[in-house]
Amino acid sequence: MKITLITVGKLKSKGGFCELDTFYRDRIKPYCRLDVVELKEKGDIVSETESIKRSIPEGSFLIALREDGEVFNSVNFSKLIERTLEACGDICFVIGGAYGYSDVGEKFSLSIASWTLPHQLARIVLLEQIYRGLSIIKGSKYHHSNFT
Repeated sequence: MKITLITVGKLKSKGGFCELDTFYRDRIKPYCRLDVVELKEKGDIVSETESIKRSIPEGSFLIALREDGEVFNSVNFSKLIERTLEACGDICFVIGGAYGYSDVGEKFSLSIASWTLPHQLARIVLLEQIYRGLSIIKGSKYHHSNFT
């Protein structure tokens, strides 16, 4: 069971993003293996889409973050993670860079906000929700809401 996060662009050292990235990656480790693939920004959709496609682990269930993707609350997101890991074993999430990306063959599109977020912030939000989702699946006390 593995989750891969492919992101176009690296985290900047300023702004606390690196610390938050480490914080959530460390919390995900007890639940499953997490690989993060940082791709170089190339400045155009075609090149970045091709880099993403080459980086997708074979056999993984591909979820692309898109503005028009489906929106979930945390409990329903945890159910998506649980069903997908049980059925496929591996999940791969894709976060694009400033120019976005074209069709990468995703099986599912997810929106984490109705706003456009910088890739660094989207990465942290997604990592937190993956951690929250895994903790819901395992029944930890991190998530306090009873809403479904």
